[in-house]
Amino acid sequence: MQTKILFFIFLFVAFSSSAGDGVSQINIQHQGHDDHTEHYLPADAPEVYFDADDMAISIEADGYASYYEVDIISQSTLFTAISTQVGGYGDNVDVSSLPADEYSIVITSSNHNVYEGYFTVE
Repeated sequence: MQTKILFFIFLFVAFSSSAGDGVSQINIQHQGHDDHTEHYLPADAPEVYFDADDMAISIEADGYASYYEVDIISQSTLFTAISTQVGGYGDNVDVSSLPADEYSIVITSSNHNVYEGYFTVE
């Protein structure tokens, strides 16, 4: 009986640890021109994640901006592949139509703060 319980615990841990393996955080940089020596992200800075399994970009924010303009640009062609807008609390952007390439993501808040990061579609 104990062997069966341990086996089920092992399966649960194995499946739960494999969930989300394709998700990675995109490091975004604020593109502002501050004269300050400290470099803090503005309050409207979102957190951005790329889910390679679901082919989605997840933008998570806390409402400091009313919306975000999102542009995804191919680094090989320098053309904008996707341009959309998400709400101030974020949303998911479907990137399943993107071919394998390196991409930049440029996010502009309604407060005119610009953030940029990079991700790769394999």
